Amino acid sequence: MLERGPNRVCIEYMVLCMNTVDPFIRQRIISAAADLIKEAGSKALDFDMVAKRSDVDPATVGDLFDSKTQLVAEAQMSNYFAMVEPLHLVLHRVEAALSSGDEGGFWESVEENFVMAWSSGQVDQKWGILNQLHDIWSDPFSQSHFCDLLDIQFERWIAVVEGAKKHGWIGEHVDARALTAVFWSASVGQVITAGSSSLNLSSIEARDFLLSIVRGSKEEATSFG
Repeated sequence: MLERGPNRVCIEYMVLCMNTVDPFIRQRIISAAADLIKEAGSKALDFDMVAKRSDVDPATVGDLFDSKTQLVAEAQMSNYFAMVEPLHLVLHRVEAALSSGDEGGFWESVEENFVMAWSSGQVDQKWGILNQLHDIWSDPFSQSHFCDLLDIQFERWIAVVEGAKKHGWIGEHVDARALTAVFWSASVGQVITAGSSSLNLSSIEARDFLLSIVRGSKEEATSFG
C-alpha cells in the first residue's frame, strides 16, 4: 500500500476530479480562473470569463465544476501553492542541511524561509492570503484536500525541529508541534497587524525575534542543565 504522502494525496485528488472530459482541459480552466482572480479578485469571476480565457465552451466549465464556489476554491488553492512553492524549495535545503549535519546551512535556510513566509503576507494586497484561505474554505472538498497538503508540510517541519534537537541545535525542551504552529501562524496572522503604526514589523525584525528565542533555547537549556 502507498504511504499517504504528497503523491498519494495528489493521486486521490486526481481520481476524484476526473471526468469524461480531458483532464488537461480542467487544469487549463483552473489556471485561467487563477489568473483572472489575481487580476480582478474572486468576486468578479464568472464561468463566461473563465471559458473565454481558457478557450472552452461555457457549458464545459459548468460540466466540470458544480459551482462558482468550487472553481474559485480550486483556483485559489492553485494560487496559494504557486505563491509558497519557493518556501517548499527552501524547506528541501533545510532538510538537506539537517541530513548532512550542516548547522550553518540549516540556520541560514531556516532564516530565509521565515523571511519569505512573513513577506508573503505583505505582497500587494495586505489581505491577499486571507482572501485565498477564505475562498478555499468555502468549498468543503477543496478545504479537505488543502488541509491534507498542509499537514504534509507541518509534519516535515515537526521532523526538522526534532532532528535539530537531536543535533543539539535547538533545546531539548522545545515543543516541536508548538514551534511549528507558531512559525506557520505568524506568517499568516501578521497581515492583521500590517496596517498598525506600532506593530507593523518587517520580516527581518520578526525573524530576528523568533530565532533569538529558538536559538537561545539551546543556551538556556545548557545554563540550567
